[in-house]
Amino acid sequence: MSAERMFQSVPSDPDPWMSGETPAEVRQFAIESLRWQAQEIIDELLGGQDPGEELARARLRRCVARNPGRPERALLEQLMINRDHPVP
Repeated sequence: MSAERMFQSVPSDPDPWMSGETPAEVRQFAIESLRWQAQEIIDELLGGQDPGEELARARLRRCVARNPGRPERALLEQLMINRDHPVP
């Protein structure tokens, strides 16, 4: 799924890394920007062809499925899994 299709009508929500006093338009831009970047990284990783990285791609696909519309959370989850269970 491309980032362009993914972020049409994605609602913003408060995140702990952003002050509650941040103006709504800045908050929306920051969240969409973070999600766009995370989705671009995910797209690049899932597009890989190295057979040795298939386990990592499968893990990433599961993380994406558990976090629909939240690529930043899916990517964070994948990084945490890889830290705890590195791919040989």
